[in-house]
Amino acid sequence: MTTFRTTSVGMAFLLSHLAGTAIAQSSAVLDEATLSVSERGTPIGRESFRIIRAPAPGGQVFLATGTSVLGDSKLTTRLGTDSSGVPVSYESEQTLKGRLFQRLKGQGRPGRFSVLKQTKSGESAREYVLNNGALLMDEDVFHHVYFVPIAAKHDSLVVIAPRSAQQGRFRVEDRGLENVDIAGRSIPGRRFALIDSPSALREIWVDEKGRLLKVSVPERGLVALRDDPPRE
Repeated sequence: MTTFRTTSVGMAFLLSHLAGTAIAQSSAVLDEATLSVSERGTPIGRESFRIIRAPAPGGQVFLATGTSVLGDSKLTTRLGTDSSGVPVSYESEQTLKGRLFQRLKGQGRPGRFSVLKQTKSGESAREYVLNNGALLMDEDVFHHVYFVPIAAKHDSLVVIAPRSAQQGRFRVEDRGLENVDIAGRSIPGRRFALIDSPSALREIWVDEKGRLLKVSVPERGLVALRDDPPRE
């Protein structure tokens, strides 16, 4: 138990400092793009993101950073996960009309993930149970679904939504090959669905390398589409 705890803390330390340090030669940028977001066909904003894989004690880790601007809301996020997408660390800051609205800070330990929420009205904390197939997906942060295909070997996933302080179980479906039109080109993709109920689902399209092409939330009429095709 002591060895596992030390490894988890070491991994979180690495992820928290990776963005500000030189990336080792064995690290790699897995995906980087800007998504245009629309609601029932009307453009409402954009989201830019970058996902890096880096070496860590005992294996590989991921670091996903992003900035989302939807209407008056701007959200910056940094999510660290282990090689299966299970969250290890998380930070986010949300502003509304240029004023700080909310900060989140999350930290993992064996079998648990704790989130501290800070707003003008004070602080609150919540702890979540982690297991294989657990993912963190912040509301209206589209690139967090990048980890769904990675975890799709599980029939179901536990999803943490840190801003609303909710945790739910979702079913995962691989819905096969389907092309996505991006900037006038038809890009071969694979479609996945993350299903909570018949009317509540998220659909994700990725290319053969797992790079994010499109995200859809039909219940809310939201679509996030990559601006440019992934580089060859």
